[in-house]
Amino acid sequence: LTLSLSPLGLLTLAACGGGGSGTGIGVGSGSSGLTVNGNVQKGPLHGAFVFLDYNGDELYDDGSGSNIEEPSVLSDLAGNFSLIATEDSFSIIAITDKGTVDTSSGVFLDGVKLKAPSGSSMLTPTTTLMEEGNLTASEVVAVLGLPETINPLTFDAFASGVDPSEALAVEKTSHQIMSVVNAFAAGLEGSGASQADSFTTALNSVVEVIKVNITANTTIDLANETDLTTIKTQILQDVTSVANANVTAFNDMADSTTTAIFNVNGKINKVTDIGSPSARNVFSTAQVLNGQIKNGVAAEATAAG
Repeated sequence: LTLSLSPLGLLTLAACGGGGSGTGIGVGSGSSGLTVNGNVQKGPLHGAFVFLDYNGDELYDDGSGSNIEEPSVLSDLAGNFSLIATEDSFSIIAITDKGTVDTSSGVFLDGVKLKAPSGSSMLTPTTTLMEEGNLTASEVVAVLGLPETINPLTFDAFASGVDPSEALAVEKTSHQIMSVVNAFAAGLEGSGASQADSFTTALNSVVEVIKVNITANTTIDLANETDLTTIKTQILQDVTSVANANVTAFNDMADSTTTAIFNVNGKINKVTDIGSPSARNVFSTAQVLNGQIKNGVAAEATAAG
């Protein structure tokens, strides 16, 4: 899989970038319910579909049939959103599509689902790991090696006045998490699985490996080849139950995929300023890799070798 860190045409969209407002503060009172304010961030995601999931099915209900309509909105340029909750119990879901822009990299981000519990002002890859694995903030901070002072449910890496070293650590980790999840998901999708099943399977595989590290009181380094190989091993076990996946083609490309993720996450590790043009270029490379992996596995499924 050939990678390039040269400037990409899609980076013209990087002008949409910018910091968060710093106002993301959970739940407050509204005229007809609770006001839920927050931010969708990987970098800030512009145009993500955000809704309050009342029934826990992680699917948006528009009020048809016997379902209660779930409040929804598109995130703004800085990733901010505001919703009015009419129910007491809910989680927060953000879904990206072909029109969603990751403003930290300037590229479109399709097929990603981020989650957070009620009371959170952030929807990020880290809060998604927490929600998916029923993990605590302290557990994910420790296992990912993040600064002990941050709370993933409230920390906005693009807010004004935020500690730059903490913001750098959080943002790099967010991109590395999604680099792993999206790359393996792209391979599954290329093998014939649906986009939704591919993302869910890849995410769950990462969560399972993180749980093992939490139990062992060890950290995981997503730019470490050994740790990435452990995730690869887990997903090779999980892929066997994914509908319509060509397991042979996915397995044949798994080593190349893992090596490519290692290369990209190593470049992310070297980023020193999350707002710089060079950082946007590096962050965008993960999305280029996803397309290469999807096409590569699809080709392998068509003609082995």
